[in-house]
Amino acid sequence: MTVKTSKNARNYSVIIVSDATSTNKEFTVSSKLIRNAILGFSFLVLFFGFILFHYLTMTLDKQKMVRLESDAREKRQKISEMSSTIDVLNGRLKQMEIYKEKIMVATGLTSPLALREVGSGGPGTSLPGGGDFPASPSLVPGAPLRGDTLPATPNIRDKARKIEDSLKMVEKYVDQQKLHLAATPAIMPTRGILTGFFGNRLHPFTGRYEFHSAVDIATQLGNKIIAPADGVILVAETRDYYGKMIILDHGFGYVTRYGHLSGYNVREGQRVKRFDVIGYVGTTGRSNGPHLHYEVRYYEKPINPLDFILDN
Repeated sequence: MTVKTSKNARNYSVIIVSDATSTNKEFTVSSKLIRNAILGFSFLVLFFGFILFHYLTMTLDKQKMVRLESDAREKRQKISEMSSTIDVLNGRLKQMEIYKEKIMVATGLTSPLALREVGSGGPGTSLPGGGDFPASPSLVPGAPLRGDTLPATPNIRDKARKIEDSLKMVEKYVDQQKLHLAATPAIMPTRGILTGFFGNRLHPFTGRYEFHSAVDIATQLGNKIIAPADGVILVAETRDYYGKMIILDHGFGYVTRYGHLSGYNVREGQRVKRFDVIGYVGTTGRSNGPHLHYEVRYYEKPINPLDFILDN
């Protein structure tokens, strides 16, 4: 094959020679046709290249959308699970609030008239499955997501904080009540027979009726006298009527007195606990035999000690 070029006409001749016996074939191709062919081929290359690029781009976008949809489904599932958990927590908080109200009534911190079933307040959209939190589109399965975070739930935090504050108040009250109970004379200071009772009586020495502000417990000389409650020894001295006596301040307005002792086992200013031995039964002072003169006073007012005895 031979190619001849004509500069004037800008044509190209193509001569095809097969062998010596055959006739040669000659074709003439213009430069314009060649240029148009090259342009057409270039256009086709660009066209198919654009189609291939668009296809690859769509494929990548499709894969990205599939991943995003998968992530969205996972997030919706997690949010649905968390919303169910919040609903359970809300129910438990309601139960805790009911128990809290009962405890408040039982401890005297709230009137029994305030005891009622605790319910939700105000209208609002409930969560799927119940609950009284305001519903949010991001909590409803299938709704569009707004970022990667759950909406704030101040309701549950406020409820928990209120319950915590109430229980702290109850704890403080219970601790105070423990101190109050520990300071309340609740046991017999010694074992024996009651021979003198609280109230008006015939005095064994004068023979006249007078008010007796204590109980007398007849028992063996030298028997132990124990503190009926926690307190501080105010007095451990001898006085005319009481003989050897002890005054024990328990706090909260309670004071106990012990008369006719034979001896002391404490000193003034000493702090004692319930069941500690503070002295011994005797017959000192105005006494007609071994016994313990036992008084209970509340803010200096004499009260019947038997009203406080729990172990008799």
